[in-house]
Amino acid sequence: MIPEEDRKVQEFVHQIEVGGLKHVILRTLFIATVAGLAALYLFVNFRGLDSETAMDQAQIGRQIAARAGFTTFYLRPLAVWQFLNHRETLPQGLMPDIYNFPLNPLLNAVVLRPIKRWWPMQPTDTVYIGDMAIAAAGIALFIASVFILFFLVRALFDARIAWMSCGLVFLTDLLWRFSTSGLPQMLVLFLFTAALWILHRAMEAREEDRTGRMLLLLAAAAVLFGLMTLAQPLCSWIFLGFLVFVFSWFQPRAVSGLLVFFVFAAVVSPWLVRNYLVCGNPLGLAIFSILDGTAGSEHAVMSTMQPDMAAFGSVRGKLRGGLLDQFQNLFSFLGYNLAGAAFFFSLLHIFRRHLTNLLRWGVVLMWVFAALGMAAFTPQKDVSHNQLHIIFLPIFIAYGLAFLIVLWNRMDLRFAPARNAFLAVIFFVSALPMAVNLLTAAPGRVAWPPYVAPFIHEVSTWMEPGELLCSDMPWAIAWYGGRPSLLLPATIEQFIDIHDYKILGGPVNGLYLTPVSGNRPFLSQIAKGDYAAWATFIMRTADLNRFPLQYFTPLPIDNECVFYSNRDRWTPRD
Repeated sequence: MIPEEDRKVQEFVHQIEVGGLKHVILRTLFIATVAGLAALYLFVNFRGLDSETAMDQAQIGRQIAARAGFTTFYLRPLAVWQFLNHRETLPQGLMPDIYNFPLNPLLNAVVLRPIKRWWPMQPTDTVYIGDMAIAAAGIALFIASVFILFFLVRALFDARIAWMSCGLVFLTDLLWRFSTSGLPQMLVLFLFTAALWILHRAMEAREEDRTGRMLLLLAAAAVLFGLMTLAQPLCSWIFLGFLVFVFSWFQPRAVSGLLVFFVFAAVVSPWLVRNYLVCGNPLGLAIFSILDGTAGSEHAVMSTMQPDMAAFGSVRGKLRGGLLDQFQNLFSFLGYNLAGAAFFFSLLHIFRRHLTNLLRWGVVLMWVFAALGMAAFTPQKDVSHNQLHIIFLPIFIAYGLAFLIVLWNRMDLRFAPARNAFLAVIFFVSALPMAVNLLTAAPGRVAWPPYVAPFIHEVSTWMEPGELLCSDMPWAIAWYGGRPSLLLPATIEQFIDIHDYKILGGPVNGLYLTPVSGNRPFLSQIAKGDYAAWATFIMRTADLNRFPLQYFTPLPIDNECVFYSNRDRWTPRD
């Protein structure tokens, strides 16, 4: 006879090994691991926003939260040209933003509004509270996206592959870096994953011959693709792939395709109309980003008050280089995730479920069109506002993992430890970039170079209310300094025209140069590149006698910043 206490212990062990308690423990460990990674990336690895687009959209979000409308403190000379070309006058009051699309700034406004009392920076704030709030929102969207992904993958394959796929997604360093970047990719990922789940449900309705339900679901998916475009305009290319897929498979084709197109247009068109009314171009200033790499960098394009329209003729030659660059760096764009890369090999395999195979080709169509869009608006690095490969990565991981498991099963090695070791290798290789990033992260809590948030804020306080500051990093001054800042014009003559004629409502009283322009190869990018006109100012050898700002001081951050002004603003006065 087994003692009562021993019997209870045995029952408890049995529940852990094969019973329901095992699943509870595993799920608890999974949730704890995700929470730990989120805390690690937000509170330990995060050093503040380090992307121009993220800071630009953050300061617009703060303007919206302050009930100042969709306005900006980041002033681009090309925007001045576009306003003057449209109505021969600049808008009165705050400058409307015509570069960004609205959804991510609106999300930022929702996040920033509750912390309005803490908007002003303090000298001790190495990481701005606004940065933390936006990064936390990005992490929340990332986790919510994976939550939806679980149900989608479970419907495509089974619960085990769904759990493992979500685990691999959470072990991908690049996705976590995007989640804390402040860029719109996590918002797009959330909408895209939801759209794929709805698309799968629409495909099920099509198989069951429930046309009304199918059309309703397709319309809902089209709404999400429209919202994706309002978050990141390059997502319109993904919609084209979705539209082709709808026309190709759903019946009736004309009704399904036209419904999707008109619903998408109804979501996107109000913003296009707004842009047209404000500046005369439905796409606003963002269309000129296509000239990045043809007529110099995007900064060179945005810093001029007379765009080179002939440069549009060079875009065709840029497309080939853009496609080649994407395919050469595809593994890095997919976060060096082994299962994500295996997706492309899974195209050679036929899975058991018909809809699983079919949805995969819809994803391929959308990805191909996204790659075409990115060829025109090329991502400059792995974490870039134009990098759309990242939003396909979770679904790629699911298909790639399922394919790798199929390959293993075909070997018919009925030895559980070997199978577990095989899966462990997949997880280990995919998690290597995360381990390397976390273990080799640079010390310190600031994103230097070129950003030191409290110092940028301090320099901004040297300016009086209503005075205009010019800089090579106006997005950071707009966000951390909370004041209007002009992007460094292409030439000194344009700067003097803006200053003398008070085109922006007053003279330019400060010029703040940072490692954005100074920390570059001297000959190729300063003396002969985008900043050639300002080379002597960057090197601090300029003759200031005929320049409006005749005072300057180096700034004590590795002596890499310099501030020019119309008077001494930095010497303490009694």
